[in-house]
Amino acid sequence: MLRSTCIDDRNVSKSSETSHGEWKLKHDNEEFRVMYREGPHGTPFHTLLVEGYVDGPLDVCLCISWESALYKKWWPQSSFPPFKVNSSTCLQKVRIGEQISLVRMKVAWPLSAREALVHFFFFEYFQEYLIVVLVNTISDVSSINKASHGFTNNGIPEAKDVVRIDMVGGFALQKVNNERSNFRTIANMDMKLDFVLPSLINFISRQLVGNGFRLYQKIITRNE
Repeated sequence: MLRSTCIDDRNVSKSSETSHGEWKLKHDNEEFRVMYREGPHGTPFHTLLVEGYVDGPLDVCLCISWESALYKKWWPQSSFPPFKVNSSTCLQKVRIGEQISLVRMKVAWPLSAREALVHFFFFEYFQEYLIVVLVNTISDVSSINKASHGFTNNGIPEAKDVVRIDMVGGFALQKVNNERSNFRTIANMDMKLDFVLPSLINFISRQLVGNGFRLYQKIITRNE
């Protein structure tokens, strides 16, 4: 079973503690929790982690997590401050278990709209009933070629009137029983801001991520 992340985990090395900020608990209940920490000093990255339980089998959980075309239908929206997933499209299915997607988001003025060009790759550990999905954004479309990436940039647009964020992370799903799964995701994000206010981190972690996980739980329950 996936080991739960602990704020006071003594197994974390001292070098890791000094290079990253400490984990801060943003939301915690019986079903899931949301945690945040600053990235390594001098970098623009911020790390968010969500872990919890979902009442649904592995295949349904993977489908909802993996199919980017569904994000617009269930990801939370906010009127104040404004936030909305405007579009979420699969641009290229590279092979079984690998795809490229584009997710565009409306954010509060005066910020420009954001988008993420995301590379998904998943693999399974059958004996452990575990599925791992690696999620990384693509920063430089022009550098993509078959030899270095395993796919081409055909059908992948350049950014236009929008800011592309960077993200490195992924999520893991593990079977608890036939009707229940364990879910964990972690993401290191560069939101392309000169300064990130604590209020923005609270909004992202509690409203977008926390409410997003609740909606994820609900849509999985409806699709069993």
